[in-house]
Amino acid sequence: MQNLMEPEVQACPYALYEQLRAESPVYRMPETGFYLVTTFDLCHEIIRQPDLFISGVSPMALNSEGVPREVMAVYEEQGWVPAASCSTSDRPRHTKVRGLLSQLFTMAKVRSMAPYIEETANGLIDMFVSQGECEFVRAFSHPLPMIVIAEQIGVSASDLDLFKRWSDAIVEPFGMMISREREVECAKLVVEMQHFFKEQIDIRRREPRDDILSQLANAEYEGGEAIPMNELLTIVTIDLLASGNETTTAGISSGMLLLAERPELLAAMQEDEELIPTFVEEVLRLESPAQGMFREVTQDTVVGGVQLHKGDVLSLRFGAANRDASAFHNADQVDIHRKKAGNHLAFGVGRHHCVGAPLARQEMLISFQVIAKRLRNIRLKNPGAPLKYSPSFFGRNLEALDIEFEAHAHAAG
Repeated sequence: MQNLMEPEVQACPYALYEQLRAESPVYRMPETGFYLVTTFDLCHEIIRQPDLFISGVSPMALNSEGVPREVMAVYEEQGWVPAASCSTSDRPRHTKVRGLLSQLFTMAKVRSMAPYIEETANGLIDMFVSQGECEFVRAFSHPLPMIVIAEQIGVSASDLDLFKRWSDAIVEPFGMMISREREVECAKLVVEMQHFFKEQIDIRRREPRDDILSQLANAEYEGGEAIPMNELLTIVTIDLLASGNETTTAGISSGMLLLAERPELLAAMQEDEELIPTFVEEVLRLESPAQGMFREVTQDTVVGGVQLHKGDVLSLRFGAANRDASAFHNADQVDIHRKKAGNHLAFGVGRHHCVGAPLARQEMLISFQVIAKRLRNIRLKNPGAPLKYSPSFFGRNLEALDIEFEAHAHAAG
């Protein structure tokens, strides 16, 4: 059996996922000791029982010694020890944080952001459309969600590289593929980020503005409970800034790769814009930006015929479940006419359904609407050249995507 902790396997895990679904859908990884769950039905069954299979599993604490002492020292001595994020917490903290986040991104709020997202997408394309080529991740799929979330939070997106370094420093340790030295370096970058946002929060408490930072700076949990500073900083840095851009960047990049490889998809969407929402759902299903999430067993139980014990850790592989042929016809193919295309697990289900899903969908939808209007004949600049994905047990992020194209003759800049 291939080892999913190997970067070359993560770059294209789908053959392994197919083998696991067929031979061992609840598979104990000898390299890590936790279980991979790879079928749609079993993942769905586990997600639907959030008290039996809890979410409070930090990937950084899964090694035998827990969070490295050197990493904890950085937070304790120089900054604030991060609290669990919304996606890796359980009741009662999960209920409090999710309630707070849900107020920030209502459906009405997300709809109101559409003009700004469209303006941002057009502005980014304006910067490279005349060149006939670009490295798409850096030119579009990374900056778009970062600019949007920074504007909502209330900070300047003028230094995107700084926000990118900070965001990477949060996400990389969760990928479980970095060295101890890099973990310490990431902790120092996160502390730098904490101090930046602590200063911004202090400013908002003195002079509130019309932005998310002002809402959070003066917020309380339901019932009037004060929010400790380490929890407030976790909400801003992890739940909003990092979670608000990394997976959306991955989804937009994956979608563009599909358009470059399958020109008939873009042609169909240019003919009928109503196909774009289904395309977005197919991208999310086929190339799940969050390839897996952890759960911990709270009492002895059986899943898929495998005896599990209290304390066992499971990795629900959404990237495998979303290509399960028993759940999806032609599961490995893009079908922009698929019925009920949103019935995938890319955003989870139930109590832990991603609170940012409406915003992510909106950003992806508008991105591909604008791309369909502005670009044509999209193709890979170096067809056949290997694509590089960031090594990660958690995510699926293209590091670069070089494309060529022509400007659409009838599109306005």
